Amino acid sequence: MTDRHVAEFVAAEASAPHRHMGQDMADILNAVVEASTRKVGELDSASLDRALSSVIPRMKKVRLGDAPRMIGAFLEWAGGAAGLKDAAALAKEAVRRGEEIAREDEKKRAPVVNRAAAVNRNDPCPCGSGKKYKKCCGS
Repeated sequence: MTDRHVAEFVAAEASAPHRHMGQDMADILNAVVEASTRKVGELDSASLDRALSSVIPRMKKVRLGDAPRMIGAFLEWAGGAAGLKDAAALAKEAVRRGEEIAREDEKKRAPVVNRAAAVNRNDPCPCGSGKKYKKCCGS
């Protein structure tokens, strides 16, 4: 489902700083509008927070930094185009909360690093038998 306001924003000059996102821009905005379960002109803080919490963790890693600002720009634009009340305050809140969720998600996506030293074939076995690893647990 493509929201009419999303399509208008993507075509509008207000979306120019975010055009490098390509089709992802429309996909992310449509997902936010769908997840909020409200029309663009009826968005409020609670529905937007619910939408951001749902959409941002499912987002591509390369879009985590750009998406909150792009969503904020959409909300500011929607203030005039869709009659969204308190659009500027809602946009600032969306950027702040979106970046916070993105930081939390970035921590969750961090690779696991094994800090233990690897056991070589000729090292003593870590099980404590006194044998070489290759003759004990490494076989």
